[in-house]
Amino acid sequence: MSKKLRIIPLGGLGEIGKNMTVLEYGRNQIIIDCGVMFPENDMYGIDLVLPNFDYVIENQETLRGIVLTHGHMDHIGGLPYLMRHINAAIYGTSLTLGMAGRQLAEANVLSSAKMHAVGDKESIKLGPFTVHLFPAAHSIPGSVGLVIETPAGIVVHTGDYKLDETPAGGRTTDLKRLKQLTRKGVLALLADSTNADRPGRTPTEQVVADTLDELFAQADGRIIIATFSSVLARLQAIMDLAVKHGRKIALTGRSLEQNVALARELGYMKVADKVLVDVKSRIPDDQIIILSTGSQGEPRSALNRMAKGEHRQIDIHQGDTIIISGGTIPGNEEDVGRMLNRLFEQGANVIYGRLAAVHVSGHGSRDEMRIMLETVQPRFFIPVHGESRHQHLHARLAAETGLSSDRTFILHNGAIWASDGRKAWLDEAIPANDVYVDGRLVGEIGETVMRDRQRLSQDGFIVVYVPVNGRSKLAGEPQIISRGFVHMQESSDLIDLARKELKRQLQRKGRKHDPKETVRNTLQNFFYRETQSRPVILPNIVRV
Repeated sequence: MSKKLRIIPLGGLGEIGKNMTVLEYGRNQIIIDCGVMFPENDMYGIDLVLPNFDYVIENQETLRGIVLTHGHMDHIGGLPYLMRHINAAIYGTSLTLGMAGRQLAEANVLSSAKMHAVGDKESIKLGPFTVHLFPAAHSIPGSVGLVIETPAGIVVHTGDYKLDETPAGGRTTDLKRLKQLTRKGVLALLADSTNADRPGRTPTEQVVADTLDELFAQADGRIIIATFSSVLARLQAIMDLAVKHGRKIALTGRSLEQNVALARELGYMKVADKVLVDVKSRIPDDQIIILSTGSQGEPRSALNRMAKGEHRQIDIHQGDTIIISGGTIPGNEEDVGRMLNRLFEQGANVIYGRLAAVHVSGHGSRDEMRIMLETVQPRFFIPVHGESRHQHLHARLAAETGLSSDRTFILHNGAIWASDGRKAWLDEAIPANDVYVDGRLVGEIGETVMRDRQRLSQDGFIVVYVPVNGRSKLAGEPQIISRGFVHMQESSDLIDLARKELKRQLQRKGRKHDPKETVRNTLQNFFYRETQSRPVILPNIVRV
């Protein structure tokens, strides 16, 4: 390998999630984050989407370490899958490592990782790379940005951040340290683009705390709050308000219980034991707050089970105040809407984002992005962490700060940005396709299967049993079974016509035809002609 710096995004570009970036110099690599993406509505049966790890696995002998910016799933959730294939040192703040380590332990791959906890103002030497951390305000404690010294120049990776002056927990993004670390100039800036279409500044977390304070004061009955289990700074604010209003806190949802326990153990969350009670405890309605998972309407989350009447300990009733303190992730709108409707139907007073300021983003908006660009003043700019529109809008913002368009690179996953420290160019890209997780299947589900699942969801399928003799001639009556296409009894005339057409085509074919292809082509053409639908045809040839 020649002595040039190469930056290779394997995820997080043109999408929200599965953030993962490789920095490479000579025979040395480091990885920044390793996340997952949650499936879109048309990804039927898929649990998670991973980056393609092939390049890292093939070059694992050059890997000097993995550095994590924070503990959200879109930045650490891919680690259990990557660590099945490699051994590596992993660096991050104590909370980030605690959350990552728990996932590695559950996947039985913790032994593949050497975990190194570092402070948010420490530095790490990894081969030719020196990685300096700086604190970042985000919706989870322990978040950092990175200033990476390389032989070709300094690279800044912002991680997820906002410039919140009154963040929950009092943690601001340390621009002073960032300036000190970049006095010699910055070769490239990789900056979070998530809110590039939001003008102004992202509201402070204090707005949410003030709103919740008012809502708690107004509530006469139970308060149930659903939020992301990893938004630990907000959870701390809720617990502080519970004490102020004389209420106990009960937790429901496995990830929520685990994250609160970990944050308390590591000192990131402070709450007296007497404030926390078991969800089965008999506490008067006006003295209890139930913290729950499920702000995204996830099917098995605690709040959605309450909405469906399936939660074992909690039934929704008249007088409950339910607060959805989490922004809806794109793609989850329908699930959230259905859940909200069920909660309203059960008599609850439901408060969500369109009704009150019960959530603010953990990502900076355009004014904050501008300040970051002006602080770093990079020679080259690479917008990351966002869909295509966010990357392009971030690039336009960079142009407004004086960065010429030829110095901004809008990349896609698998692209390779290269630099010798003076100029920059694109090398030949590598494969970076999505890798689907379906239960225990990882990577076995490809685009062909996904297209079949989409067709099945739209038009259903037809199973056909055809008896043939040794000469591939029809030797009995074909059986046609419909699932998800038409009802067998109500559409018996259509099925009978299809059977007759199939018999006719099979009887006129010679010995050399493929019976499966004949069945498939005949019924596809027939059903499209008769119904304008294309069910999946599954032929079963029975030799008699």
